[in-house]
Amino acid sequence: MADFQPTAGEQGPPAVSVSMLNRMVAQMLSQRLPLVRLQAEISQCTRASSGHCYLVLKDDQASLRAVMFRRELAESTVQPMEGLAVEALAAPGLYEPKGEFQVRLLALKPQGQGSLFEIFQRLKARLEAEGLFAPERKKPFPRGVRRLALITSPQAAALRDILTTLRRAGPRLDVALYPCLVQGGAAPKSILEALRRAEADHPDAIVFSRGGGSLEDLWAFNDEELVRAVAQCPYYTVAGVGHETDTSLVDFAADHRAATPTAAAAWVCQREAEHHERLTSVNVLLRRGIEQRLRNAQQRLDLAERALPNPRHRVQAWARRLEQGRTDFYRALRSRFRESQMAWQQGQQRLESLSPTGILSRGYCLAYDATGGLVSQAQGLSPGNDLRLQFVDGLASTKVISVIPGKPPGR
Repeated sequence: MADFQPTAGEQGPPAVSVSMLNRMVAQMLSQRLPLVRLQAEISQCTRASSGHCYLVLKDDQASLRAVMFRRELAESTVQPMEGLAVEALAAPGLYEPKGEFQVRLLALKPQGQGSLFEIFQRLKARLEAEGLFAPERKKPFPRGVRRLALITSPQAAALRDILTTLRRAGPRLDVALYPCLVQGGAAPKSILEALRRAEADHPDAIVFSRGGGSLEDLWAFNDEELVRAVAQCPYYTVAGVGHETDTSLVDFAADHRAATPTAAAAWVCQREAEHHERLTSVNVLLRRGIEQRLRNAQQRLDLAERALPNPRHRVQAWARRLEQGRTDFYRALRSRFRESQMAWQQGQQRLESLSPTGILSRGYCLAYDATGGLVSQAQGLSPGNDLRLQFVDGLASTKVISVIPGKPPGR
């Protein structure tokens, strides 16, 4: 090989490093080909822990490397998947550390709904072959739903209808909202994180909700990792994604697929509504039974009242008799008191009439001899005897002058 030396009068190319050459090529590509619309099929797709996605794009004759950074992925409504035919807004460039040609994908959309639907069908068939959608894997409806986890966007149009249905059909439900994105590149991861938070709170049932839209709009609910997480969820799951004609893979993985978000809310409240209806019916029957028994008892009471004396009348008669008895008692008591008073007065008068003092007050006196004995007869006296005479108001001493036998004067 000849030496790489310039001839006399010639100026050779400048010496550059590998990194400088790569930078020059990268700048030239960005200047000459700033943006292109690239039509290709994704043959490889790898998501890094950084959130970036590294791809291999191909057509019938060639392939190239591509990268879609985390920011563009979050804003993209379509997520890269192997086998997906896309039209991408791309910026050609060079990966300088390795000197590899690659394009940076700024926006992504499927080349047609047919292609996106084919990806959907292939993923569905593969997961279905694994038994992920088998009916025997689905959990039975819980005996009672008291704690409900609602996974949806707080800005979802159907959220108000869902909450209205839950308040009306399940007023005793404890509803917890787990907000998440439901559309865009970051939606699958956001929904999956909301599911993990809901599972950590041990609800009785989990509802996934989103309004209707195109296959592209609902594509987040076709994410394979999310679908597997829903199928393996230990709690009863209900998918209320889209309208009746919309279908996502989460619908097949969930334990129940509702036609609309509102229908999903009504489904989880079915037992509550049945219990409420049953309790209402039992309440009506109990009220009717109690009212009938009260009417029957009233009729029996009326019959007994007609057949038996009114206790109230008897009580009133006893009250009158008691009042009359009380009046008679006090009358007899006063009469007996007056009689006793009169007898006492009469006895007092008799005592007074028999009392020596009473006799003395009528002009009599008592005579006592010298020994203090009572002198009742004159024949026992002799002249000169000393006597004491007791009058009503005092005593007097005297001597017997003479004794005159016979009756006292005035007799």
